[in-house]
Amino acid sequence: MEFNSIKLRTLLGTLIVICLMAGVTGLILWGIFWVFGFAPKSHQAWSPTVLRTPIQIQVVGHDFFWRFRFPGPDAEFNTADDVSAADELHLPAERDIVFLVTSDDYVYTMAIPDLGLRQIAVPELTFPLTFRVREERSFEITADPLCGVRLFHGDYMGKVIVQSETSFDAWYEGLQ
Repeated sequence: MEFNSIKLRTLLGTLIVICLMAGVTGLILWGIFWVFGFAPKSHQAWSPTVLRTPIQIQVVGHDFFWRFRFPGPDAEFNTADDVSAADELHLPAERDIVFLVTSDDYVYTMAIPDLGLRQIAVPELTFPLTFRVREERSFEITADPLCGVRLFHGDYMGKVIVQSETSFDAWYEGLQ
């Protein structure tokens, strides 16, 4: 069987068009899966629970409430990939946690009475508070005003919710 150059060019052109159409279709399908949340697991968001080390969290007193900051995948604080939450902090159960407690305005005493935790927060100083919570439940974060006056603020300064690692990862992904 003899091919002439016109048949060869037609065959090559058809193969090129088929390959391009398959590539474009693949990209469109990948985009749809990505947008609607069907991305493969390798594309899921990073979470501190992937590390087997204690989870470090900066806890900053500000305007009578607590702000919480997790380091991102680079494991460094105060970089672009940090993740923050305010007032309500979720933690995974059965993991070592290290709070790095400080303040950016006043001196506070942070306490989680049901866990027996208490630490002072002072501007420009950082104090560690290491603990592990075994049960899944919520805990109130309270404060003892060092000024001795409760007229301007109450005891409540936030909440800690301890949950399974899977639930924590879902909450953390929602922050990103």
